[in-house]
Amino acid sequence: MEKIGRIEGRAILELGAGNGYFAPLLLRRYSGQTPARLVISDQARALVDIAQSTFGVAGAEYLTIDVQNELPFSDGSFDLMLATMLFNELPLSALRHAARECHRVLAPGGRLLATVTHPAMIYNLAKKGALTDFGRGLFAMPGAGGLRLPVARRSVEAYQAALAEGGFAVSLEDALPDAKTLREKPGFTLPRATPMALICDCQRR
Repeated sequence: MEKIGRIEGRAILELGAGNGYFAPLLLRRYSGQTPARLVISDQARALVDIAQSTFGVAGAEYLTIDVQNELPFSDGSFDLMLATMLFNELPLSALRHAARECHRVLAPGGRLLATVTHPAMIYNLAKKGALTDFGRGLFAMPGAGGLRLPVARRSVEAYQAALAEGGFAVSLEDALPDAKTLREKPGFTLPRATPMALICDCQRR
């Protein structure tokens, strides 16, 4: 959240928004700043409907978008794109396609901020036998309430390469779990200092 910096006057697209909880947090964090445009999207129509009805943001656009297809926007439409725990659910070919499309619809100098489940965490879950085959080269990891979440087993270097090939200058940062997260997710007991997420800060070249 703090890496976003500002939202005033910016056109923002959130991909893979799920139930839409993040956008209200964003607006609260940057209270007093008004984006020029805010698009909240997910590939599942049911989740888009929940996002709009439960966490609806006045003036926002709610769209059903699958990043594995061409994004329904003209070139250079956005200043900032957000993708939280989305790219780790894509096969490598789909990730490469999504990176190219994100680059296309970003304005010159625009940013893509993406987080993915950290490869080190996936590796340790695999060692514990906690992953199951999900198909399409993906695996399923345990989630809250017995939910199985799709994840790719790929390296940090593979994420960086795919995003760079899409036209981005990429800066990566590990995100370690805080004490509250560890208490709330006891099933993710992992070796000390294992990062849970990888933050990909991508500048459009």
